[in-house]
Amino acid sequence: PVTEHTLFIVISELIMALIRRRLLPILSLLLAVTFLAGVATAKKTGQLTVFWGRNKNEGTLRETCDTGLYNIVIISFYSVFGHGRYWGDLSGHDLRPIGADNKHCQSKHISVFLSIGGAGNDYSLPSSQSAADVADNIWNAHMDGRRPGVFRPFGDAAVDGIDFFIDNGSPDH
Repeated sequence: PVTEHTLFIVISELIMALIRRRLLPILSLLLAVTFLAGVATAKKTGQLTVFWGRNKNEGTLRETCDTGLYNIVIISFYSVFGHGRYWGDLSGHDLRPIGADNKHCQSKHISVFLSIGGAGNDYSLPSSQSAADVADNIWNAHMDGRRPGVFRPFGDAAVDGIDFFIDNGSPDH
């Protein structure tokens, strides 16, 4: 059977042969065409996922969905949690229209997820209870839970799912 290691060796030897024969420019062109064909196909089918919320210049969530390029948009990041603190960092995006934008995206059959974690050290789950509290907050603040007294930053809009982008912290909880 062909293993990843075998495939790596074959590709490495092919690249070295191309370099020796000065065919690397042809390989580069072939790879570029393959990449562009993949992007063109993805644009045509709308089967791309994008992280949204990390750059204020990227436009609104609604504008992102209106491009027709994506079938999943991941709002990033819910990055402050644990120890009773809960907040997201959307790099200067105004939170007020996000709920309506979320519903707009969903009306176009685009799934909207919320990514928790990301870079930084403002989150931790020091105990199983802390993990349960964060899960409870995510459910009631961003999904279909409606516990009274829980702040819902996107109003009555609910995200379709959660993306766990945990870069830091202990894997214990």
